[in-house]
Formats: sequence, structure tokens, C-alpha cells
Amino acid sequence: MTAPAFLPVLHLIPETEKLVELGVRLALTAFGAFLLMQFGRLLVGRLRVWMVRAGHGRPGAEQRARTLAQMFGSAVTAVVWAGAVVHSLAVLGWDVKPLLAGAGIVGVALGFGAQTLVRDVIAGYFILIESQFGVGDWVDVDGQPSQVEEVTLRVTRLRSFNGFVHHVPNGEFKTVTNRSRDWHRLTVDVPVGA
Repeated sequence: MTAPAFLPVLHLIPETEKLVELGVRLALTAFGAFLLMQFGRLLVGRLRVWMVRAGHGRPGAEQRARTLAQMFGSAVTAVVWAGAVVHSLAVLGWDVKPLLAGAGIVGVALGFGAQTLVRDVIAGYFILIESQFGVGDWVDVDGQPSQVEEVTLRVTRLRSFNGFVHHVPNGEFKTVTNRSRDWHRLTVDVPVGA
């Protein structure tokens, strides 16, 4: 007498106790990730408030703090949920070491492919941190005077005197003259009668 065809499938499904244990461990992983996300959001919110206070009411301090808080919030979300997925796979019995090694190789390949994007983001980060220019400032970029309309981590939007809008990747800025900061000197020749 031969065994029914569905018996091998039944051997792939773990016993009920094992299923309950896996479910509890996965639920704890999801709950832990949720708690880490809430804690990360709290820290990012506090960091944003601290950055606004450190700006002492300077123009663009609020926008700079908001942009950096969004960047840190996205990084916290990505790291927490990637860790939760890897841990869940380990709970299910997968060997995650090859997966992590493969992710490292893919990360290196993406890093080489996205060099300009990474350069733009790093340059944008330093523009915001060092407060080189902000929204509303008049700047000279390559000899062209423009007003800054928006600064993000990847690109800066400028409007020229003629009303043209320019989107400049942050990594492309070599020399920027800020006409709106601190003091200025103007030399004027005034003819005076003898």
C-alpha cells in the first residue's frame, strides 16, 4: 500500500507548538521594531528642536532642522525595519549570513553606481550643517546672481534675476558667494566740484 501524495507536504509544516513559538517570536520582533521606531522618532524630534534653538532665529534654521530631521528619520526607519526583516528570517530558520554578505556586495555595487548621488547628498548635508546659504539668500554661482528658493540634501533650487529657475545638484557647487550674509562694502566714486 502506498502513502497518499499529500503526506510529504505535511512534513514541511512544523508542529503546532513550533508554529505558536514562531508566531510569538515574530510578533516580539515586530513589537520591538515598533518600539525602536517610536524611540528613534522621539530622538529625531528632540534633535530637530535642539537644531532650531541652536539656530537662534536665523533665517533658514527651521528649514535646515526640518530637512536634517527628515533625513535622520528616514535612516532610522530603514535601519530598524531592515534589522527586523533579517531577524525575522533568522527566526524562521534561514541562514542570514549569506544574505548579509550578499547585501554587502550589493551595497558596494550600488555605492559605485550612485557616486554622484552620494556626493550630492554629502555636499547637501555640509551645506545645511555649515549654514553656507539658506532660503531667501542672494548668492553668486558661477558668476550668476540668484536667490535661493529651496535647499534639500540632493539639490538646491535657485531663481535668477530674469525669473529662470535653476536646479543645481549640491555636489556641483564649487564656489558660492553669499551676498546676504553679514556686512558688505560698496565703493562709489562721487564727483565733487572744485
